[in-house]
Amino acid sequence: RTVEHMVDCVLYLKGSEGTVVAGVSNVRMLRASKNRFGPSDEVGVYEMIRSKTGGGNKRSGGYRLAPVSDPSALFLSTRQSSSDVEGCAVSILVEGSRCIATEIQALVVSAASFQGSTRRTTHGISQSRLLLILAVLEKRCRIYFRRKDVYVNVVGGMTL
Repeated sequence: RTVEHMVDCVLYLKGSEGTVVAGVSNVRMLRASKNRFGPSDEVGVYEMIRSKTGGGNKRSGGYRLAPVSDPSALFLSTRQSSSDVEGCAVSILVEGSRCIATEIQALVVSAASFQGSTRRTTHGISQSRLLLILAVLEKRCRIYFRRKDVYVNVVGGMTL
């Protein structure tokens, strides 16, 4: 944190080699957490592709980062059909100045343990937000999750 006060811009490049996002491997997300000269809430989506010039040895492989012009199409490319699949929903997220369509997947199953310990596993959404949603569903819709394990995933490494 001390170094962040001494620099003009802090960027995070998330994703790693071999990571598969929406059926596409090697997707990286570039996020600005501090930018003295502009907005810090922008996100860039990049894909590792083989460089046309070849170059580089086998270890480096001649790869480069290429911007993804339509991240929504990338994140929704593995959907089964245009209609919603059971347990999946498409949501529009605002990241900086752009809107990105992404898929949210949820799975609710009977708890493996009968001793009252249930699992609430999330990826891309905060645990407290999931607990709030479940509480509202129990109170308003009378859908009970007491003996259920709940898993929620936001496809593509996006966060809500």
